[in-house]
Amino acid sequence: MRTRIYSFWIITLSSLVLMSFRYNNPTYQTECVTLETDGYVTIKIWNTKKGAKYKPEQARKDAVHAILFSGISGGNGCTTQPPILNKTEELENFKTIEKSFFTKKGKWSMFTRSSATETTLPVHLGVKNWKVYQVSISKNELRKYLEEQKIIKSLTNGF
Repeated sequence: MRTRIYSFWIITLSSLVLMSFRYNNPTYQTECVTLETDGYVTIKIWNTKKGAKYKPEQARKDAVHAILFSGISGGNGCTTQPPILNKTEELENFKTIEKSFFTKKGKWSMFTRSSATETTLPVHLGVKNWKVYQVSISKNELRKYLEEQKIIKSLTNGF
């Protein structure tokens, strides 16, 4: 009986660990540029594996991914932005729409305003041949959409 219980817990814990790697192991890096009063967050984003082959559409998609799963660290006058999906229940709920959300014509594109190539590289990149994009994401509209889809609870829920 004990071996069954141990096996159950080992499988459960292994699944949780693998799930956490899925969301927290991106190949992109981000740097906050501005937090705007209209709910937009503007970030610099680059891909450490693709370098100069990084495409603007992928940068926009990765920027939305960062806002959802990993958040954006503070700096340059920006406060740290925690991920929107930060509870296990929210991550599980998002799985139901994730595939369609991130398709080529998915809803993710509604929440980005721009994807311009950045001319000034982040200091720690040095002189490497990188494509760095500046992307603006409507964090407020993204949150509102997720609330409407019943992925996350409203911030005013329970007050």
